[in-house]
Amino acid sequence: MIPRFDLTDLANARALELLLGKQDRTITPGVTSTDHTVAGRGGNSISVRVYRPDDRSGPRGALFYIHGGGFMLGGLHTEDERCELYAAQVGCVVIGVDYRLAPEHPFPAAFEDCADALEWVGANASDLGIDARRIAVGGNSAGGAVAASLALRSRTTGPLVSHQFLINPVLDCRSTTPSALAFVDTPVWTRADNLLMWSSYLDEASAPVDYTASPSLASDLVDAPPASIWIADQDPLRDEALEYVRRLLGDGVQVSFHQYLGTFHGFDSYRMTKLGQRALADQVWALQRAFLR
Repeated sequence: MIPRFDLTDLANARALELLLGKQDRTITPGVTSTDHTVAGRGGNSISVRVYRPDDRSGPRGALFYIHGGGFMLGGLHTEDERCELYAAQVGCVVIGVDYRLAPEHPFPAAFEDCADALEWVGANASDLGIDARRIAVGGNSAGGAVAASLALRSRTTGPLVSHQFLINPVLDCRSTTPSALAFVDTPVWTRADNLLMWSSYLDEASAPVDYTASPSLASDLVDAPPASIWIADQDPLRDEALEYVRRLLGDGVQVSFHQYLGTFHGFDSYRMTKLGQRALADQVWALQRAFLR
């Protein structure tokens, strides 16, 4: 029953995604969204969407949230429900970003768009009703890769990132972990999908491939922001996430990580399941804790 996106036929995959996005759209009450345009460093325009709880009293923590889709799919429309849920239940401002997609726009386009949009959030924190000391970066799948890269970048380049919130994150372009080799026919995401994703994103890269493309390439993770990480059990990405957790802990970074047995990539998106509901509740709790720091 799970829709299968054939990434070798990208036009049809994107059309299917748009079709599914229009079905069963649930509006979360008590949240208002506004659209903005940010100037990108390459002269392009970046669309961002700001979700704000209707109770606007006082500056709030903010989650800068980056969509998944293997760097080739996804957009603001794919994350509306999730961003509204976080805004309503956490009581934070959520900012979604519509970065350029591969293969038309390979690395570093996605990273640069998200970095430019995050800088806009920091520069406009007061107008957005955001506490600039409490800006978290987050994302799912490929969005988790960019979020982790931005978290590492924040050690030397503003704005300050107070927390990194990574859900089934893509982290390692080498794809050589045991899970990356073993899971060739798992639901939603397979080894073949993983290899195609990285080749689409990096093969025509116009910049050296480093931690800003693949966070696991960072030489160290010292002074990275505290992290909350969700890991699926039957997922090619599982072991690179577990290794990243190990490295964060080894470098003295506070980490909360969650792995649910029997799950596959993107399992938390299925809200009709008890496990999906539990994962979302855990994510809300983690964000609430992060913004209390």
